[in-house]
Amino acid sequence: MENERTSLKENLIEIFYLVKACFTSFWFWLPILFTIFMYIQILIFIFIHPLFLLIAPTLISIYALIQEKKRLKAQYKFEEGERKVLLASDPLGTRPHAPNSKLEIEEAVEEYARFLKAKKKRSKPE
Repeated sequence: MENERTSLKENLIEIFYLVKACFTSFWFWLPILFTIFMYIQILIFIFIHPLFLLIAPTLISIYALIQEKKRLKAQYKFEEGERKVLLASDPLGTRPHAPNSKLEIEEAVEEYARFLKAKKKRSKPE
């Protein structure tokens, strides 16, 4: 009776060693993984439109950018009107300031016209 128990115990240990050897072997998993890969490819071919595979990453990227902008606004409490800029023409040590959104185009054009008239008068010595 005891002989049968030890032989049964040894047989079970051998079976477990065999199972462990199979599960830890690359060659055991290769056909299984290949079969899974083939089935997934067939399902993708049947159920997913090819254009979706091109458009989906773009949509995900746009959504991620929108969410990142929302997160930054919430984290740093940015407001649309409170935007501050630091221009390359600003002197060193200048703090960011509100942008000058009012363009004085008419004044600049008039000043340029006056400059051209003055230059024309200087260039014509009559």
